[in-house]
Amino acid sequence: MPPDQSDFDPVLFIADGPSQALLDPNQYPYMCNQNGHGLQSQTVVGELITLAQEAPELERGATYRDIAHWPRKITPKDWPAYEITEFDFRVPEVRYEPLPATPENAQAFGATLLRNGQCLSFTYQGLVMAQYTYGKWAGYESPYLGDGRSRELLTWNATDLEYHDFAHIFFSQGPEPLVITVARWRPYVNEISLADLWVEPGDALVIPPKRTAPPPTPGMSEAQKRLLVVDMHNNRNSAQACRRYDGPTGLATVTVLADEQVMSAPLTRPYYHEEKQPTWHGMLR
Repeated sequence: MPPDQSDFDPVLFIADGPSQALLDPNQYPYMCNQNGHGLQSQTVVGELITLAQEAPELERGATYRDIAHWPRKITPKDWPAYEITEFDFRVPEVRYEPLPATPENAQAFGATLLRNGQCLSFTYQGLVMAQYTYGKWAGYESPYLGDGRSRELLTWNATDLEYHDFAHIFFSQGPEPLVITVARWRPYVNEISLADLWVEPGDALVIPPKRTAPPPTPGMSEAQKRLLVVDMHNNRNSAQACRRYDGPTGLATVTVLADEQVMSAPLTRPYYHEEKQPTWHGMLR
């Protein structure tokens, strides 16, 4: 084999694009979706909607029961150690059900679908709007391996989920749907439901700030404990729709997320969760 053919072509992980702080939400209180592009406005533009109501009784996706979890310390090579939650779903392969991002499916994971031409009140502080291009294999790595291996291309796509007390918006700009991995964890009955929401080009998925579920109170029934949920997500499978034989290498998107200060603050920082078994992420179409 000639020397210049000994390696695969470079594999795109995530390419960062420009980012900018959001305008003062006190002056621009509305976030509008204009064909997959976020526009802050002083007044309502298009159809005004509200965040989906909390509905902890809803269940969608593939559900796993009798799961376990425990804390695990991560020791990266180049930054301080931190703690994550390690899951065991007690199966050899974890399946994520592909679902269209409808209002009902989004609500089942604590999210809101913001369609093209809609807007909502969005008055959160400390956020930026950033451009990214996600490679179709971006999920095939783990930031939790340590020893400088966080950009190693792995042989399978492990579960990586997070929640945090700041808002997210994922704008789908095409040409393929944007895929956002979601989970609804019921920690006090040891259940979790998993799905991939396929967000059509021009639409967006809004995830409001999330916190851990409050502890159950004495005398709570199992049915009541089941309603104490933690909604989580991950977007490294954004380019899942590109994973066909002749698919493009990646998908461009725009994300609203925390600035550095909010991202690192103890009360608003992300809480990370991993499950090490291989995952199955199917194609919706």
